Amino acid sequence: MFPTLIQSLVLASAGMLSVGSITIIILLLMSEHGLRNGLAYMLGYVGGYMVIGVTVIFVGYRVAENSSGELGNFMPILFVVLGCLLLFLAQRNWRKPPSDNSENPRLLTLIDKITPPKAFALGAAITVINFKNLALFLTAVSIPLLSDLPLPQKLIIVLLDALVFCAAVIVPVLVYILFPKRSDQFLNWIKRTLETHSRQIGIWLPLVFGILFLIRGIRGLL
Repeated sequence: MFPTLIQSLVLASAGMLSVGSITIIILLLMSEHGLRNGLAYMLGYVGGYMVIGVTVIFVGYRVAENSSGELGNFMPILFVVLGCLLLFLAQRNWRKPPSDNSENPRLLTLIDKITPPKAFALGAAITVINFKNLALFLTAVSIPLLSDLPLPQKLIIVLLDALVFCAAVIVPVLVYILFPKRSDQFLNWIKRTLETHSRQIGIWLPLVFGILFLIRGIRGLL
């Protein structure tokens, strides 16, 4: 179990560089009902990825069980498709001219009007509509999914994957709770640092993981 866990967690760590998620959680924490909104968003975000991961593991396990332990070509084809889409995303981000606007006015308006239930719903929705993050998370989930580990161990690994992948949202909330007096300065520093490198992250992360997807998919088809 340990080698599979390490490989999966290393891939899941890509979620820590999710600039958009960090920006949203920091803006929420600095809103009028900061802690409540931040906690609600975090619960929706983390819970969403946990549900996705557990669902994928259960579906994959049932498919393998009904196919005498074989998943067939479904997963390799899925990896190839997701890999191509990630490479397309990397190429699109590379061609896109750098933006001078670090803040999205529509996002700021949404944050100002948000309530804890809406923040929870937003966190859960982003796990599905943010294709890049979803693809990166599925990369990590694919490690236990395609392993020979028993179902309970696969579920433990995927839940840990979700926590590591969502660290970009969990850490700012913990910082806000543990260091309330210095949290604004520290969170702003994190936000500015990631925004400075957001273009490079948007290019290299999809590129690297798109290649990993393609390699895994092609190897599965051979």
